[in-house]
Amino acid sequence: MQTALKSTAVPLLAAGPAQPRWPVPPVDVPAGTIVVPRDAGEVSALVLRHDGDTAATQVEQTPAGMVVVRIFLAPCSLSVLAGTQWMALGNTVQGGMHFSHAHQIVRTEWHGAREGLMLCIPASLWRHQAVMPTSSSTTQRLDLSVDATLLQLTKMLLNSAQCESDTAFFRHMVEVIVARIGVLRSRTTPSDGARNALPRWRLQRVMAYVREHVAEAISLADMAASAGISPMHFAAQFRAATGLRPHQYLLQCRIQHAKALLMDASRTLIDVAICAGFRTQAHFTTVFKNLEQTTPMQWRRSRLEQLG
Repeated sequence: MQTALKSTAVPLLAAGPAQPRWPVPPVDVPAGTIVVPRDAGEVSALVLRHDGDTAATQVEQTPAGMVVVRIFLAPCSLSVLAGTQWMALGNTVQGGMHFSHAHQIVRTEWHGAREGLMLCIPASLWRHQAVMPTSSSTTQRLDLSVDATLLQLTKMLLNSAQCESDTAFFRHMVEVIVARIGVLRSRTTPSDGARNALPRWRLQRVMAYVREHVAEAISLADMAASAGISPMHFAAQFRAATGLRPHQYLLQCRIQHAKALLMDASRTLIDVAICAGFRTQAHFTTVFKNLEQTTPMQWRRSRLEQLG
């Protein structure tokens, strides 16, 4: 892994259930992370990227006076500590978000590759941005609706972090992402689509089904059956809940699985394509490039070079 910004960087969160330690003396950042340093009253950002198919668990506590926004780009499960018990919030989608308030302890269980963005926002700036306050009702659930603009901005930041070392550029990107979150969270009135969204428990069943059968042919009827409703109603309710058409979500899941397989240099691209549920290498390459802005071979080469 390559760390783009190491010197004078500060960790985004205090690890574990101990009292928050913010700020802390400058430290080196673990490989696989890029930190945008924080000045007083500013947003700090931590980019997490670790390739591989090994499951991992992270536990972090949100610092005092802060709100932490997590944007997930790889599959994981999220829980928050409520008293002495862990409350499971469910599985994420690519582009899904979670907001945690000061002192809240959050557990992230990554299913394989770890990829995401965490933003630590001072509470005063959070209010100034006119963003919806983070209450217990918003921090005890995952936001599974996906905003295409926010997802694209987050991917752009993560991709740029591999080869750029311009702190000013990173700060600008973080400011744009925070502004976009502010726009999204200021839309407090639920639309008719949101009211008719697929219930969370049905959505979690669909996500589990796709994860278990990602290498197989999966039809709209299969996904609807896993949710327990008719295909006619499923597509509209799924899109209202996630912002994605079912086929878009399925392709995202296939590409995430393919990225884990690509880390094995002995696998051919056609083997990766078939094991990720694509019928042809050409189709796999086209979808991969559309979603990741690079080809599978270029992506593999870049990741393996970072691993040395």
